[in-house]
Amino acid sequence: MKKIVLFIVILVLVLIIGLPCFADVTGEIISIDKDVKGSIRVWTQYKVDGVEVESLYPKIGGKYVFCSRYNAINFAGMSDAQIKDRIDFDVERHTESLLKNTYISIVNDDIIANHLGTIVGSTTTTKDLKINVDTDGDGVNDAKVTIKTDGSQSSVSIP
Repeated sequence: MKKIVLFIVILVLVLIIGLPCFADVTGEIISIDKDVKGSIRVWTQYKVDGVEVESLYPKIGGKYVFCSRYNAINFAGMSDAQIKDRIDFDVERHTESLLKNTYISIVNDDIIANHLGTIVGSTTTTKDLKINVDTDGDGVNDAKVTIKTDGSQSSVSIP
């Protein structure tokens, strides 16, 4: 009984606090047509956790859509099932990209909010730079040159 109560309490806290949870990313093919140059256009609507992903393309049927273009060469020698698999593969790759971008955005927000507050106002100063150089053109770095912000430099041979 205690475990059930604890589970319910944790579930309520997650729902109230709004801790990030991922449901899914979906892609639904909305339309197929041909553009003025003859390319096949596949129009797909994507949703992240049930919310439409906005697009700059004109809406189709009130839905935001993204366009993938194909031509006969993309599908040469393929059966109907293989053509469908190819398009489904491309849609899946885009949904994976959206999932990754959503994850990155949520985690970046957490990093900014909870882990980077102490770096604002911090400074870093560099007064010189040490670089290894090839002075005789044989492909082997044989000198360590130190350059400074005042325009001076010094060089030491590398044994």
